[in-house]
Amino acid sequence: MDEYQTEIAGDKGLIKISSDLDSEQSGEALRKAFNQLFDQGKRTIVLDLDSVEIINSYGIGKVLMCYKRLKAENGVLMVKPLKGFVKETFELLMLDKLLPIDQ
Repeated sequence: MDEYQTEIAGDKGLIKISSDLDSEQSGEALRKAFNQLFDQGKRTIVLDLDSVEIINSYGIGKVLMCYKRLKAENGVLMVKPLKGFVKETFELLMLDKLLPIDQ
């Protein structure tokens, strides 16, 4: 079972995604990491997708689930600067317009 590392930097929570987001296991790991930060009251959460090479509709669905939960509470889901296939996928689906980049 994948598990993603979370950290807290000031008022932001960070989820370091360490595998491809293309399966039920990786989606579940993202949900768990997200809930952990969300339950601690974090409403700005940053996804670090640097180690992700493949993301499919399953992974995108989980990312959007996180986005919706935060938006409902006036929170923000951000991403670290993207690269490669993940960047292309986000641009193609216009997710880059939805999720601000955390510099």
